[in-house]
Amino acid sequence: MALVFVGIPAATAAFDATAVFTADSDPTGGAAADKQGGVFLEIEAGGTAGGTTPVSKPSGGKKPVCSYEGEKIPCTSDDGVWDGACYMKAVDPQPPKSEAVWQGNENGLIVTCTPYCNEANTDYGSQMGNPGVLCAVSVTRWVPALPGAPDPAVLAQRAVSQMQLRGIDVGIVPEEGPDRVGIVGMPQWMWVNEPAPNTFGPITRSASAGGATVTATAKVDKVVWDMGDGTSVTCVGAGTPYEDRFDIMESPDCGHRYTKQGKYEVTATSYWTVEWEGIGQTGTIPLDFTSTANIVMGEAQVITQ
Repeated sequence: MALVFVGIPAATAAFDATAVFTADSDPTGGAAADKQGGVFLEIEAGGTAGGTTPVSKPSGGKKPVCSYEGEKIPCTSDDGVWDGACYMKAVDPQPPKSEAVWQGNENGLIVTCTPYCNEANTDYGSQMGNPGVLCAVSVTRWVPALPGAPDPAVLAQRAVSQMQLRGIDVGIVPEEGPDRVGIVGMPQWMWVNEPAPNTFGPITRSASAGGATVTATAKVDKVVWDMGDGTSVTCVGAGTPYEDRFDIMESPDCGHRYTKQGKYEVTATSYWTVEWEGIGQTGTIPLDFTSTANIVMGEAQVITQ
């Protein structure tokens, strides 16, 4: 036995089991099926959709092949990714989870489902009493995932790669240089010098493939300063740049004092959190980058001689 979906968008047939027309229930008596030249979807009891062919992925590295009613069609278009009945595309932005279209689901995503438009179904609108509508209209539905959608975590990594993140530009007193010497016991200041989106954040980038998009936002949570003397200082925020007018004041948010003279390699490790979302999923990516500076600390009496 076969059920025949007549005179309705393939998208609706694919998602809504209540939108089923048979020869008995079709108000046109089946005439619409003849006039529309095959705008229907046959489903055998207990089987899968016939009349449309979902994306196939041949072996050997060949590109996927998609078809509709025996006609070869693009697997992707501006309307999204072909799933065998329609082109699916994630709604952007996604509606609030409180809306009825989510059907109570917390995961997945809301998509538009747009039927393929060809000569066989361009007369859909006039046949259904809506002249001027050339093809079956899109419908909006919840789905657990886009058909053939790429791994969102992979797209998130692509988005991150576009950010070109790197370690901070170190700001510190005493400064680096052969003629720069700090005084033991005096306050040192550390800060992020001229913080930029790719050195401190926040920065947002998106990556897309197959009609799906993932958006990632990255920012630095903290900078951990290894002072080279066996101690470390954790600073939340970019710190305060030192100015001559501060004289011997303590840094208000990111400072240190050395107790012995010598040469020190200061390592600043910035810890990032990348939050991403897309294709009905969310995730975080932790990252860290390291920058260094070499400073010299001396005794006050040595410097004044």
